[in-house]
Amino acid sequence: MMKQLFEPVLFDNRQSLIWDYRIYTGDHYKGYYHWHQCCEIMFVHRGQGSIVVNQQMYDIRPGMLFFFQPYQLHRTYSEVSPERPFVRTIFYLDPHTAEQLLQGFPKRRAVFSALWQGNNPSCGFDLSDRIETMEWIFANYNQCRSKSTGEETEDISMLLLQLLSCLGTGEQSLIHTGDKRQLRYSEQIMNWIEAHYHEEISLEQLAAETHLSKSYVSRIFHLETGGRLVDYLTARRLKQACRLLETTDLTVERIGSAVGFPNPSYFNQLFKRVLGLSPLQYRKGT
Repeated sequence: MMKQLFEPVLFDNRQSLIWDYRIYTGDHYKGYYHWHQCCEIMFVHRGQGSIVVNQQMYDIRPGMLFFFQPYQLHRTYSEVSPERPFVRTIFYLDPHTAEQLLQGFPKRRAVFSALWQGNNPSCGFDLSDRIETMEWIFANYNQCRSKSTGEETEDISMLLLQLLSCLGTGEQSLIHTGDKRQLRYSEQIMNWIEAHYHEEISLEQLAAETHLSKSYVSRIFHLETGGRLVDYLTARRLKQACRLLETTDLTVERIGSAVGFPNPSYFNQLFKRVLGLSPLQYRKGT
């Protein structure tokens, strides 16, 4: 069974940033497709694996910084062991609060706005050439946070300014640089699903599209992403269903059909099994 797709990050009145420093996993790590209503920033201290987002796949390695936009479907996968643990710092941030904190810094505010609102070709940034600086930034903020009795907006502002400076501004910005590479098979499959997820999809179609055998399509997707093809397709369809439930008055039956589930009973059962709520309950809660 897939875990819940939408993971709401709950900020209380005193919080604008939720911080989790150097999360250590050394025994078992199995990712799943999910998204949040806020920005998620992850820095990799140690580990290897892959991240799937926006029909692209990125390698996990030390020094990588990932920025996930609100409601951006993504999956992190890492093969771990006591000898090869996955160590990462993750923090969740309300983007509107961040922009307010950056008001006096127009260049860095523009970089942040592009990160969370822009149509960026990449969400993963290789900062391995400045990894010591990145380690110091995170350790310093964690120390400031542990000494503080409450949330300090000045410390958050400094954290953001330092991270955005590492990403660069103007012509030196990492956001729009990088040569295009040949798409992996899994990325070709995800791109095709993006255009056809609302239709009935078969392995025969995917095999024809990628010029692979039916058995190899599923196998290569799992090898490259660490996840099952059917889970990705289901997650993408349910993500769109959630958006339609939030933004339209279409009936549940119409929405199910529009995202590739023509059987209303199956759509209802699957939605509740994955998200823990029926489509109607989800709509009432948004």
